[in-house]
Amino acid sequence: MSESEAAAAANAATNSTTFEVVARAGFAMNGVLHVLIGVISIRVATGHGGKPTEASVMTEVADLPEGFLVLWAAFLTFAALAVWQTLEVVFGHRYRSTHNRVIQKGSSIGLTVIYIALAVATATFALGGSDSRSRAKKSHLSLELMQTLQGRLMLAAVGAVIFGFGVFFIVKGIRRGHRKNLKTTDGGFGTTAVILGAIGYPAKGAIVCFAGALVAYSAFAFDPSKAEGVGAVFQTMRQQQFGPALLTAAGCGLISYGLYLGCRAKIGTMANDY
Repeated sequence: MSESEAAAAANAATNSTTFEVVARAGFAMNGVLHVLIGVISIRVATGHGGKPTEASVMTEVADLPEGFLVLWAAFLTFAALAVWQTLEVVFGHRYRSTHNRVIQKGSSIGLTVIYIALAVATATFALGGSDSRSRAKKSHLSLELMQTLQGRLMLAAVGAVIFGFGVFFIVKGIRRGHRKNLKTTDGGFGTTAVILGAIGYPAKGAIVCFAGALVAYSAFAFDPSKAEGVGAVFQTMRQQQFGPALLTAAGCGLISYGLYLGCRAKIGTMANDY
Protein backbone atom coordinates (compact mmCIF):
# COMPACT_ATOMS: atom_id res chain seq x y z
CA MET A 1 0.00 0.00 0.00
CA SER A 2 1.41 3.37 -1.04
CA GLU A 3 1.52 6.39 1.27
CA SER A 4 -1.32 8.06 -0.61
CA GLU A 5 -3.46 4.92 -0.36
CA ALA A 6 -2.72 4.65 3.37
CA ALA A 7 -3.65 8.31 3.84
CA ALA A 8 -6.89 7.71 1.93
CA ALA A 9 -7.69 4.73 4.19
CA ALA A 10 -6.99 6.86 7.28
CA ASN A 11 -9.23 9.59 5.88
CA ALA A 12 -12.02 7.08 5.28
CA ALA A 13 -11.69 5.80 8.86
CA THR A 14 -11.88 9.26 10.41
CA ASN A 15 -14.87 10.12 8.23
CA SER A 16 -16.79 7.37 10.01
CA THR A 17 -19.46 8.97 12.21
CA THR A 18 -19.31 6.08 14.69
CA PHE A 19 -15.54 6.31 15.03
CA GLU A 20 -15.72 10.06 15.55
CA VAL A 21 -18.46 9.80 18.18
CA VAL A 22 -16.50 7.18 20.16
CA ALA A 23 -13.29 9.20 19.87
CA ARG A 24 -15.06 12.37 21.02
CA ALA A 25 -16.37 10.42 23.99
CA GLY A 26 -12.73 9.93 24.97
CA PHE A 27 -12.47 13.67 25.68
CA ALA A 28 -15.65 13.47 27.79
CA MET A 29 -14.37 10.45 29.75
CA ASN A 30 -11.09 12.19 30.43
CA GLY A 31 -13.06 15.23 31.52
CA VAL A 32 -15.09 13.18 34.00
CA LEU A 33 -11.85 11.73 35.37
CA HIS A 34 -10.40 15.21 35.95
CA VAL A 35 -13.61 16.47 37.56
CA LEU A 36 -13.65 13.52 39.98
CA ILE A 37 -9.98 14.04 40.89
CA GLY A 38 -10.69 17.73 41.42
CA VAL A 39 -13.68 16.99 43.66
CA ILE A 40 -11.63 14.53 45.75
CA SER A 41 -8.86 17.13 46.07
CA ILE A 42 -11.34 19.64 47.49
CA ARG A 43 -12.75 16.97 49.83
CA VAL A 44 -9.25 16.23 51.12
CA ALA A 45 -8.69 19.97 51.64
CA THR A 46 -11.80 20.13 53.81
CA GLY A 47 -10.69 17.24 56.01
CA HIS A 48 -12.40 14.32 54.29
CA GLY A 49 -10.70 11.17 53.10
CA GLY A 50 -9.73 10.10 49.61
CA LYS A 51 -6.82 10.09 47.23
CA PRO A 52 -7.01 12.54 44.30
CA THR A 53 -5.35 10.32 41.70
CA GLU A 54 -6.47 8.59 38.51
CA ALA A 55 -5.67 5.18 40.01
CA SER A 56 -7.78 5.88 43.10
CA VAL A 57 -10.75 7.04 41.00
CA MET A 58 -10.52 3.97 38.78
CA THR A 59 -10.31 1.70 41.82
CA GLU A 60 -13.49 3.26 43.24
CA VAL A 61 -15.28 2.88 39.90
CA ALA A 62 -14.17 -0.76 39.67
CA ASP A 63 -15.66 -1.40 43.12
CA LEU A 64 -19.09 -0.18 42.01
CA PRO A 65 -21.73 -2.66 40.81
CA GLU A 66 -21.04 -3.23 37.11
CA GLY A 67 -18.16 -0.75 37.46
CA PHE A 68 -16.00 -2.90 35.20
CA LEU A 69 -18.44 -2.16 32.36
CA VAL A 70 -17.86 1.57 32.86
CA LEU A 71 -14.11 1.00 32.77
CA TRP A 72 -14.33 -1.07 29.58
CA ALA A 73 -16.46 1.66 28.00
CA ALA A 74 -13.82 4.21 29.03
CA PHE A 75 -11.12 1.94 27.57
CA LEU A 76 -12.95 1.84 24.24
CA THR A 77 -13.20 5.64 24.05
CA PHE A 78 -9.58 6.21 25.10
CA ALA A 79 -8.36 3.59 22.62
CA ALA A 80 -10.39 5.18 19.82
CA LEU A 81 -8.98 8.62 20.61
CA ALA A 82 -5.45 7.18 20.78
CA VAL A 83 -5.92 5.66 17.31
CA TRP A 84 -7.29 8.96 16.00
CA GLN A 85 -4.28 10.86 17.35
CA THR A 86 -1.92 8.22 15.95
CA LEU A 87 -3.41 8.80 12.50
CA GLU A 88 -2.82 12.52 13.06
CA VAL A 89 0.85 11.84 13.84
CA VAL A 90 1.39 9.66 10.77
CA PHE A 91 -0.80 11.33 8.16
CA GLY A 92 -2.08 14.61 9.58
CA HIS A 93 -1.15 18.26 9.07
CA ARG A 94 0.35 17.64 5.61
CA TYR A 95 -0.89 20.94 4.22
CA ARG A 96 0.42 23.20 6.98
CA SER A 97 3.69 25.12 7.05
CA THR A 98 6.72 23.21 8.33
CA HIS A 99 6.73 25.11 11.64
CA ASN A 100 3.04 24.54 12.31
CA ARG A 101 3.26 20.93 11.18
CA VAL A 102 6.04 20.19 13.69
CA ILE A 103 4.10 21.84 16.52
CA GLN A 104 0.82 20.09 15.66
CA LYS A 105 2.46 16.69 15.23
CA GLY A 106 4.25 17.17 18.55
CA SER A 107 0.92 17.90 20.21
CA SER A 108 -0.61 14.83 18.56
CA ILE A 109 2.26 12.66 19.81
CA GLY A 110 1.69 13.92 23.35
CA LEU A 111 -2.05 13.22 23.14
CA THR A 112 -1.36 9.76 21.69
CA VAL A 113 0.87 8.88 24.66
CA ILE A 114 -1.69 10.24 27.14
CA TYR A 115 -4.64 8.33 25.70
CA ILE A 116 -2.69 5.10 25.25
CA ALA A 117 -1.71 5.37 28.93
CA LEU A 118 -5.34 6.00 29.91
CA ALA A 119 -6.53 3.07 27.80
CA VAL A 120 -3.96 0.74 29.38
CA ALA A 121 -4.84 2.00 32.88
CA THR A 122 -8.59 1.53 32.45
CA ALA A 123 -8.11 -1.97 31.01
CA THR A 124 -5.79 -2.85 33.91
CA PHE A 125 -8.32 -1.75 36.52
CA ALA A 126 -11.19 -3.38 34.63
CA LEU A 127 -9.24 -6.65 34.87
CA GLY A 128 -8.84 -6.33 38.64
CA GLY A 129 -5.95 -3.92 39.18
CA SER A 130 -5.87 -1.68 42.24
CA ASP A 131 -4.45 1.62 43.43
CA SER A 132 -2.07 -0.10 45.85
CA ARG A 133 -0.69 -2.37 43.14
CA SER A 134 -0.23 0.59 40.80
CA ARG A 135 1.69 2.60 43.41
CA ALA A 136 3.79 -0.45 44.37
CA LYS A 137 4.84 -0.99 40.75
CA LYS A 138 5.78 2.69 40.32
CA SER A 139 7.78 2.71 43.55
CA HIS A 140 9.57 -0.52 42.64
CA LEU A 141 10.50 0.75 39.18
CA SER A 142 11.70 4.10 40.56
CA LEU A 143 13.75 2.34 43.22
CA GLU A 144 15.37 0.11 40.61
CA LEU A 145 16.33 3.13 38.49
CA MET A 146 17.81 4.90 41.51
CA GLN A 147 20.39 2.17 42.01
CA THR A 148 22.64 3.42 39.19
CA LEU A 149 23.77 6.81 37.93
CA GLN A 150 22.34 6.03 34.48
CA GLY A 151 19.01 5.15 36.06
CA ARG A 152 18.91 8.35 38.09
CA LEU A 153 19.73 10.40 35.00
CA MET A 154 16.97 8.60 33.11
CA LEU A 155 14.50 9.35 35.91
CA ALA A 156 15.61 13.00 35.91
CA ALA A 157 15.13 13.12 32.13
CA VAL A 158 11.60 11.72 32.51
CA GLY A 159 10.92 14.43 35.08
CA ALA A 160 12.21 17.07 32.66
CA VAL A 161 9.92 15.78 29.88
CA ILE A 162 6.91 15.82 32.23
CA PHE A 163 7.86 19.35 33.31
CA GLY A 164 8.00 20.36 29.64
CA PHE A 165 4.47 19.04 29.07
CA GLY A 166 3.35 21.13 32.03
CA VAL A 167 4.91 24.26 30.56
CA PHE A 168 3.11 23.52 27.28
CA PHE A 169 -0.24 23.39 29.11
CA ILE A 170 0.45 26.64 30.96
CA VAL A 171 1.51 28.51 27.82
CA LYS A 172 -1.45 27.14 25.85
CA GLY A 173 -3.86 28.37 28.51
CA ILE A 174 -2.27 31.80 28.88
CA ARG A 175 -2.17 32.35 25.12
CA ARG A 176 -5.69 30.94 24.71
CA GLY A 177 -4.27 28.40 22.28
CA HIS A 178 -7.06 26.00 23.19
CA ARG A 179 -9.43 28.12 21.11
CA LYS A 180 -7.92 26.47 18.02
CA ASN A 181 -9.23 23.12 19.30
CA LEU A 182 -12.81 24.39 19.23
CA LYS A 183 -15.01 24.66 16.16
CA THR A 184 -16.68 27.74 17.63
CA THR A 185 -15.83 30.18 20.40
CA ASP A 186 -19.03 32.19 20.01
CA GLY A 187 -22.28 31.93 21.91
CA GLY A 188 -22.73 30.88 25.50
CA PHE A 189 -21.33 27.37 25.04
CA GLY A 190 -18.27 28.44 23.05
CA THR A 191 -17.47 31.34 25.39
CA THR A 192 -17.83 29.06 28.41
CA ALA A 193 -15.45 26.54 26.85
CA VAL A 194 -12.83 29.24 26.25
CA ILE A 195 -13.08 30.50 29.86
CA LEU A 196 -12.91 26.98 31.30
CA GLY A 197 -9.85 26.21 29.19
CA ALA A 198 -8.18 29.49 30.19
CA ILE A 199 -8.51 28.44 33.83
CA GLY A 200 -8.03 24.71 33.43
CA TYR A 201 -4.97 24.57 31.18
CA PRO A 202 -2.65 26.63 33.45
CA ALA A 203 -3.92 24.77 36.53
CA LYS A 204 -3.36 21.39 34.90
CA GLY A 205 0.03 22.59 33.64
CA ALA A 206 1.12 23.73 37.11
CA ILE A 207 0.26 20.32 38.57
CA VAL A 208 2.09 18.52 35.75
CA CYS A 209 5.15 20.78 36.23
CA PHE A 210 5.09 20.03 39.95
CA ALA A 211 4.90 16.31 39.20
CA GLY A 212 7.86 16.53 36.82
CA ALA A 213 9.91 18.47 39.34
CA LEU A 214 9.19 15.86 42.03
CA VAL A 215 10.18 13.00 39.71
CA ALA A 216 13.49 14.72 38.95
CA TYR A 217 13.99 15.48 42.66
CA SER A 218 13.33 11.85 43.61
CA ALA A 219 16.16 10.69 41.36
CA PHE A 220 18.77 12.38 43.51
CA ALA A 221 16.98 12.35 46.87
CA PHE A 222 16.51 8.55 46.66
CA ASP A 223 12.83 8.98 47.52
CA PRO A 224 10.63 6.81 45.25
CA SER A 225 7.48 8.20 46.89
CA LYS A 226 8.12 11.51 45.10
CA ALA A 227 8.03 9.77 41.71
CA GLU A 228 4.39 8.67 41.95
CA GLY A 229 3.07 11.43 39.73
CA VAL A 230 -0.05 13.40 40.62
CA GLY A 231 -0.44 11.49 43.87
CA ALA A 232 2.93 12.79 45.08
CA VAL A 233 1.94 16.32 44.07
CA PHE A 234 -1.21 16.33 46.18
CA GLN A 235 0.54 14.64 49.10
CA THR A 236 3.28 17.29 49.03
CA MET A 237 0.67 20.07 48.82
CA ARG A 238 -1.15 18.61 51.79
CA GLN A 239 2.01 18.84 53.90
CA GLN A 240 2.50 22.56 53.27
CA GLN A 241 1.38 25.36 55.59
CA PHE A 242 -1.29 26.47 53.13
CA GLY A 243 -2.06 22.91 52.05
CA PRO A 244 -5.89 23.17 52.12
CA ALA A 245 -5.83 26.32 50.00
CA LEU A 246 -3.43 24.72 47.50
CA LEU A 247 -5.54 21.56 47.30
CA THR A 248 -8.73 23.59 46.81
CA ALA A 249 -7.17 25.72 44.07
CA ALA A 250 -5.78 22.64 42.33
CA GLY A 251 -9.14 20.90 42.60
CA CYS A 252 -11.02 23.85 41.13
CA GLY A 253 -8.48 24.06 38.31
CA LEU A 254 -8.86 20.37 37.48
CA ILE A 255 -12.64 20.65 37.55
CA SER A 256 -12.41 23.56 35.10
CA TYR A 257 -10.12 21.54 32.83
CA GLY A 258 -12.43 18.54 33.02
CA LEU A 259 -15.46 20.65 32.10
CA TYR A 260 -13.48 22.14 29.20
CA LEU A 261 -12.79 18.61 27.94
CA GLY A 262 -16.53 17.96 28.13
CA CYS A 263 -17.09 21.01 25.95
CA ARG A 264 -14.37 19.84 23.59
CA ALA A 265 -16.14 16.51 23.20
CA LYS A 266 -19.12 18.49 21.86
CA ILE A 267 -17.56 21.33 19.83
CA GLY A 268 -13.91 20.32 19.51
CA THR A 269 -12.21 20.05 16.15
CA MET A 270 -11.34 16.54 14.96
CA ALA A 271 -8.84 17.24 12.19
CA ASN A 272 -8.49 14.76 9.36
CA ASP A 273 -6.65 16.74 6.65
CA TYR A 274 -4.97 13.69 5.16
